[in-house]
Amino acid sequence: MKKKVFSFLLSVLTLLITVSPLYAQERERPMVALVLSGGGARGFAHVPVIAELERRGITPDLVVGTSMGGLIGGLYAAGYTAEEMYTFILNTDFSDVVFNINQEDSPLPSKAYNNFYDRSLSIGISEQGLGSRDSFLDDSHVNLLLHQAVAKAEAFDDFDKLPIPFRTVGTDYKTGEGIIFSSGSFYEALRATMSMPVIFPSVVLDDGTYVVDGGMYNNMPVDLARSMGADIIIAVDVNESVLEYTDESGAMNTLSGSFEQYLLIGGQINTSRQYADADYLLLPDTGGFSVIAFDSTEGILAAGEKYVEENQELFDRLEAELSDYLPLERDIMYSELDYPVIDSFSFEEKLERFAPYFHRFEGREYNEETIAEIDRQLNKIKEIVNLLSVNYKYVDGVIHVTSRDYAGTTGALSLGLTGGFHAYAHFSDNVWKGVFNPDLSLSFDFWFDSLCVTPAVRIGQQNMLSLSLYYQTGSSSGIDASVHAGFGGFSAISDRNYVNRYPSRDWNAGAGLNLVLLRGRSQRFDLGLEYDFYYFGKIAGSIHTDIKQTRIWEDDYKNIAVLRASYHFDGRMLESISESGYDLRLSAGVGFDGRMRYDILSDFSSVIRLADSASHFLFLDLSAFSSRMPQELLSSYRVDPFGRISGDYVWADVTYRYYPFAQGDGFYFGAGLFVEGLNGDDDVSPDGKLNTSMIPFSSIDSMEYGVSLESGYKTDFGDINVRIHISFTGKASLEIALM
Repeated sequence: MKKKVFSFLLSVLTLLITVSPLYAQERERPMVALVLSGGGARGFAHVPVIAELERRGITPDLVVGTSMGGLIGGLYAAGYTAEEMYTFILNTDFSDVVFNINQEDSPLPSKAYNNFYDRSLSIGISEQGLGSRDSFLDDSHVNLLLHQAVAKAEAFDDFDKLPIPFRTVGTDYKTGEGIIFSSGSFYEALRATMSMPVIFPSVVLDDGTYVVDGGMYNNMPVDLARSMGADIIIAVDVNESVLEYTDESGAMNTLSGSFEQYLLIGGQINTSRQYADADYLLLPDTGGFSVIAFDSTEGILAAGEKYVEENQELFDRLEAELSDYLPLERDIMYSELDYPVIDSFSFEEKLERFAPYFHRFEGREYNEETIAEIDRQLNKIKEIVNLLSVNYKYVDGVIHVTSRDYAGTTGALSLGLTGGFHAYAHFSDNVWKGVFNPDLSLSFDFWFDSLCVTPAVRIGQQNMLSLSLYYQTGSSSGIDASVHAGFGGFSAISDRNYVNRYPSRDWNAGAGLNLVLLRGRSQRFDLGLEYDFYYFGKIAGSIHTDIKQTRIWEDDYKNIAVLRASYHFDGRMLESISESGYDLRLSAGVGFDGRMRYDILSDFSSVIRLADSASHFLFLDLSAFSSRMPQELLSSYRVDPFGRISGDYVWADVTYRYYPFAQGDGFYFGAGLFVEGLNGDDDVSPDGKLNTSMIPFSSIDSMEYGVSLESGYKTDFGDINVRIHISFTGKASLEIALM
């Protein structure tokens, strides 16, 4: 009987040793655990505590964290030093990373050369509720940051084998039960514990479990550390001081303050119950900082440093208790780890067609530069297929790519906004001539099942109101009807031409009806009837710069009706994920006056990465335009950067662009060369009429060369770009635009 009991006890002991390497050897000293609470941006205050422990030679045997405490604890467990964490935090624009506004797409493929921005922000409505996604913010920037921050550690699928054994906590969003991450994808564990519900998308595990912020279940898991055998627990809570501060600040009188208090009290009650089980409880004073104060990293770090400085006796007591065993050091640091290697990719079925584009990454190191390239490719897939998200994780050399769709909606509201201004200048014979042109567009898309209603307004050189109705008759067809009215800047001799400034008394009203055929999300064919009425007022002038003032037309008004066929190709939506894009528009029609009309517009752009750098790029742009439309209309011409208009026009430029903060801010600077070809004065006959050869590009006879300088900032809504063009003939222009 004694032998059987002894055999059973031996089996249990063997099982414990097998399950957790923490018990793999008999300990001659107490087991020390560091437990870090969640708290959003306040969690940065954990780092000064770690720095003080590090200074005293105290390295824990186990790190446990939740939410932001999970991220800081995960970095520490992966081998980061306190100094490296300081550098990581201070060199990262967390506001840009976190506050990435989601830009939901609409069912209608975007039309190339649309005057209005495709969309900036949208929200869906269905019978199940509000929204076609489960969060306000898009997590793509957060995902990229995490992948790059722990790239070397993603190869560890057993968290006990990290430089310091690690645990983090998530919450099953369906049941509310806790999920303890001890193995699997290290990145996925960090991402899951930070998924604040409604703010960030939940993480979907392989078994279909939706995981959200671990703070909902256990915001400071002291009990977890104790259950794993910790003898000495150092617990850091960055939220307790916030409760006292709230009473004094009156923050609960605000919407944001009330929401934050709601989040705080739910988790803090459970957290405070664990205080008694901690051997050393640290409570940094972060009461002056919001959970979303990601623009106050320096202040939060300073608050943590102040707490450490004022509580040295607590650290002295801890050091004295461990004095017989100090220093406690890690065997390996993060900087000493090797980058893993990518063996292959695994795509879910609906994304398998994109697999060939990723073969070039196989055999490469899984480092920050490679991750940035993979991330750009996957974001392109997200746009092409119109997906809510495209995510991935590195497991045993394989990058597993998965995606999530938007929830089915019966309605949607989208907001589109774009704007800027142009300033043209010409220096000739010591005379300066210039003009300033603002331009702002705002549009709304209201989807009701298969019907889209789009009111829009444009303010600037042209002021216009429009309303379009698009009814989707099938997956690849629809009917598009529109009406519009506006004034200013429709005539070819309006003040869009910087040399001759005439009063813009132009009026326009029109309507259109088109049958639309779609192919995927990249091609659109329109066949329909368009009618416009223009009143130009009594004006005269030349659309060219150096000839005498001549009358271009005699009528004060125009009725223009055209039966037109148009083909739009939007290269952004082409099922190719190269860093080049090509847009094309071909349009031809017959006016009721019997005259043929056509216009051709194409744009090609390519991004060339220099030496696999994340900061240095060449941008190549080529553009061509040819039109044989009514001569009286500004829309029949291309306006060049210097305010001149031309019926035939080509442009080419190459620009070097540098992103100094490639891992954080989206600032960039650039310089380049350009060349353009356009109509010259010889194309105007003595009576003021343009030559009307129907051969495209046949009238180009004037060239312009020069340099360009630019700076800008990449935002979630597009690029805010400032660009200056200077020609070798004394012309200059300034353009500020949201692109």
